[in-house]
Amino acid sequence: MSITNAKAAAWDRLGGDYWNRGYDGGPGPAACAQYLDGVTPGARVLLVGASTVALARAALDAGAELVVADFSPVLLAALDRLLPGRARHVLADVTDTGTALAGGTVLAGGTVLAGGTVLDGGTGFDGGFDLVLADRLVNRFVRAELVRALRTLAGAVRVGGRARLSYRLGLYERDHVVLAEAARRGELDAVFDEAAYDVDYAPAAAWLGAVLSRHGDIPTEALVAFYVGRGREHRLRPGELDDLVVEATPAGRRFATAHPRVPGQPDDHLLELTRLA
Repeated sequence: MSITNAKAAAWDRLGGDYWNRGYDGGPGPAACAQYLDGVTPGARVLLVGASTVALARAALDAGAELVVADFSPVLLAALDRLLPGRARHVLADVTDTGTALAGGTVLAGGTVLAGGTVLDGGTGFDGGFDLVLADRLVNRFVRAELVRALRTLAGAVRVGGRARLSYRLGLYERDHVVLAEAARRGELDAVFDEAAYDVDYAPAAAWLGAVLSRHGDIPTEALVAFYVGRGREHRLRPGELDDLVVEATPAGRRFATAHPRVPGQPDDHLLELTRLA
């Protein structure tokens, strides 16, 4: 299949270095326990984001039937080498509900899964997952992409099932550092769209390495290429995510929402969607 989202190339370039070079940006044990609360052996779990190794391992250790989806084939291959044969891997861009997924036959919704698993209404997955997980995925896209991703993820949850998606409100600590340097250089408007509340590190490529903090022993030039390649990303304002969920919810479905804090990660919250109908 062909992935057209330009952000995928950034993750392809970094690959397994995301967890192999002394950097651990994923959820800790307490956060993994919160994500997986209530999971029983045999539960169908969809994890979007192959870089979230700790969460994938925790789900498998809990006995889940795990599907890992990502738009980076390099990350999926790296995860398969790390956890060989333990999960099903699907190449998919959850922001593109018309994308054909790897393998199988194209179905009425315009999407397929490896082996031809039937998908539902173009939402990208079959609507039968007990639990859908993503760690800060919602902070990686612009607003329009985020709405499409939420629609895909909400569409994957069975009645009575849940989606648990962590997120961070406002600017990251890293954003504050980059924006301060951009302002000092007279380049703030190129890096930060205040009206849209979007950041884009690409215009800062020439000097970004001088202000980025270390990520384990990932080389600075690789980090710069990674953040530049991620392109424009939306930052969330308080209350905004609930509005986006309403906009993204597929017709005929209802969800209860909650926003508990993530233990051990004081800057993060968990968007928990429980499907009622």
